[in-house]
Amino acid sequence: MNPTLPASAPPHRRVLPLALAGAAEGDLAAYFEGLANPTRLRIVQRLAEVKEARVSDVALLLGISQPRMSWHLRLLRRARIVTTKREGREVFCRLDRESIQASFMRFSRLVEEVPGPDSDPRAGTGLESNDIVNQPLSHTGAERSLPEVVG
Repeated sequence: MNPTLPASAPPHRRVLPLALAGAAEGDLAAYFEGLANPTRLRIVQRLAEVKEARVSDVALLLGISQPRMSWHLRLLRRARIVTTKREGREVFCRLDRESIQASFMRFSRLVEEVPGPDSDPRAGTGLESNDIVNQPLSHTGAERSLPEVVG
């Protein structure tokens, strides 16, 4: 007996679609998938500290091999979280802050609660949304910093 999927079953999603194809603008699933890795989160956290950094400096700082760093940056670029530029033999990366803000706003609208007619708008969990968003990322290990690229 061969099991079959019902006709209404959604198509199976690949494990790493960003590795295979770019994300459409505004694709929140791709955006969060780009952030769904501790190494990529560390890259984003370090890039948040500076305007722009050499890819080789970020890789060295985080203890990531150059090929692995390129892999993670490719996923972050396709998720529209990071942009890169080449100057000669050097590659520089920076956060795409406008795209990050746009994705954050799309997500905020997605999860925005619409109060019902009988609900008290002051009732809640005791945490304001800004309290959750503004919580700092935890730092592990020794603190190091990236050199600021001036140019």
